[in-house]
Amino acid sequence: MLAVLIARDIVDLGAPDYSLQDLLDEWGESSFDLERDAIVCEAGEGEIVAYASVRRPAGYAAVAPGHEGRGIGHSLLSWSEQRQRELGWERHRHAAAARNSRARGLLTGAGYGLVRSYFRLCRPLGDVPIIPVVPAGIRMRAPRPRADAEVLHALDAAAFSQSADYQEMSLEEFAERHLAAHDVEPSLSCVAVREDRVAGFLLSRRWDQESAGYVDLLAVHPDQQRRGVGSALLLTAFEGYRAAGLSEARLGVASDNPGALALYTRLGMRETFRIDIYERALG
Repeated sequence: MLAVLIARDIVDLGAPDYSLQDLLDEWGESSFDLERDAIVCEAGEGEIVAYASVRRPAGYAAVAPGHEGRGIGHSLLSWSEQRQRELGWERHRHAAAARNSRARGLLTGAGYGLVRSYFRLCRPLGDVPIIPVVPAGIRMRAPRPRADAEVLHALDAAAFSQSADYQEMSLEEFAERHLAAHDVEPSLSCVAVREDRVAGFLLSRRWDQESAGYVDLLAVHPDQQRRGVGSALLLTAFEGYRAAGLSEARLGVASDNPGALALYTRLGMRETFRIDIYERALG
């Protein structure tokens, strides 16, 4: 399955963006039922040529290059839609790389419409130290994954509950996905505190093979937004990445979050690829 995902990434994104441990992390989440939420397609003597999963926020299918145009994508889409109905999703939702014209044609031909995109942004870090400007009254500290879990979960909901792509997540799901994943690195993450209250936080993943730090989640409390907390968290993390010997900072941002996109652009980040999200009504 991993070989299919990596082959698909190379064609659609230009480089692998998946690891075996990423796949195992997904399968290990308490909300994921491997027997019912994933499927493969085999050809010949049991060769796996496609993989699909239904996992919030969107379903995803990957058909190995060289096996496209044989109806596999249609079959996986039908399976995914059925599973999404069983799970009670409000709308059918699927993700596809912007460069994958076959997937785009399949989805639009089935009545799906593009609703938003997620951009992967990147910034080289260089050798010069990055000096963050921390707002007055704010102090930075490292997160404590167990002790901070409830506070960070609540702040994440407060920061993003009004976003168009927000989907409520239980504390258990939040902790599994953002605090317990194999590559989450607390030493490269940071929490902004004002008067003993958490004003914002940034959780990082460390990708040694790519020599990159990845901003997994950045959230600032609504009362503290537009006061420089977000940029201070980002630049603090970027300097941490650089000091740890990593050469790039990476993150993802939704197209319908223009404020965040503008901030990341001002801080020198540039797009490397795009994932599109398509939706249609159930049925």
